[in-house]
Amino acid sequence: MDEITNLEKKLFPKGNVCVVGCGRLGIRVVMDLVEVHRGGPEKIIVYDGATIDYNDIIHRKLGGKIGENKAKFAERFYPEKIIGVDKHITTEHLNLINEDVVIFCMAGGNTLKLREEIINYCNNKNIKTIGTNGVFGIDEKIKTGDGLYSPGPIEYANITKPGHIVVGTERYIKDGLPITPYTLNEISKKIVIECLKMLNKLK
Repeated sequence: MDEITNLEKKLFPKGNVCVVGCGRLGIRVVMDLVEVHRGGPEKIIVYDGATIDYNDIIHRKLGGKIGENKAKFAERFYPEKIIGVDKHITTEHLNLINEDVVIFCMAGGNTLKLREEIINYCNNKNIKTIGTNGVFGIDEKIKTGDGLYSPGPIEYANITKPGHIVVGTERYIKDGLPITPYTLNEISKKIVIECLKMLNKLK
């Protein structure tokens, strides 16, 4: 019994994770990370300047209130581990990112330039990055790969170095497919798995 207790003491959280965007996917990623037991991150820093609206069903199911900031809601849900910052990360705020792993959960083609800048910033600081590569689809297989070599929406981003991990359906908005909770759940699961692999390599 003492041996098991000693082994348990060796399994503890390590490293910090930054989640950029706390919408339908971001809140899932945050909640999945929080649920990791005997490991996972020490802290999860969440950035989002948006507020919960009527259509943010997942936030409302979890107890979020309409009009409440999404990042601050995540913090309220589990303040011992989550730090919610009620602002969007912009090119002027890149210096705020100092975590071990950055996860992008931003939506829309207009975020590509910002994503490129964050990836370049993280590359220069040796920070690991994970992002999405299409969230559309009804029953698509979720694929994980390196953003430099993966087909799909990530091709529109100017990725110049390997190492940026992407997870998604590789489908585009032009494909005319919905975004389902099942797809988002599976993408979140695979993002968290990749994140845990990165954290486990930390000394």
